[in-house]
Amino acid sequence: MQTIDNSLFQVSVDENGARMAHLVSITDQFNYLGEQESEEGMALAFPVMDQADNLANKLPWTVVDKGDTRVSLTLIDTSESYKSFPYHFEVMTTYALEGNQVNISFYLKNSSNKELPFSLGFILPTSWQSESQVNKISLTGKEHGIDLTSTDFKLSAKEGSVTAFTDKIELEAKSSRNFALSLTLK
Repeated sequence: MQTIDNSLFQVSVDENGARMAHLVSITDQFNYLGEQESEEGMALAFPVMDQADNLANKLPWTVVDKGDTRVSLTLIDTSESYKSFPYHFEVMTTYALEGNQVNISFYLKNSSNKELPFSLGFILPTSWQSESQVNKISLTGKEHGIDLTSTDFKLSAKEGSVTAFTDKIELEAKSSRNFALSLTLK
């Protein structure tokens, strides 16, 4: 487990799946991702296609950069993953704290000589009330709240969870792309 913090919040990121496991307020020890240790936290899904498994949960992630307020993890294809998803790729996910925001960036590099089809997403289980707007979902609880914003992901609030997903995308051979999602904590 990797932990980053600032004067307002502490974030724990699990190297298994690069998921955000805890997001805790320093002032009142409130965990925005759920008070139960058994809760899933904010899970990452890649390549999220019918024919491929969620490689984000199956392949090992490696910490490649760590500071007080940020952590970056990378995922690289293996000969085993190539059997079910025949592409060479590198994925880097970075969690960075800036004031009352957690900025999550996602960098995907296609190292193959062919187009790489994929979609990706984040899943946040929640029991909070939600209000949806274009590129923004506001979650409110009794004393706390979260605004999720992104222009790269389609945001959706359904019973029990909030999702941020892309449509299926074709990434050109030998190219890369960045995606971003921000959580503003209240």
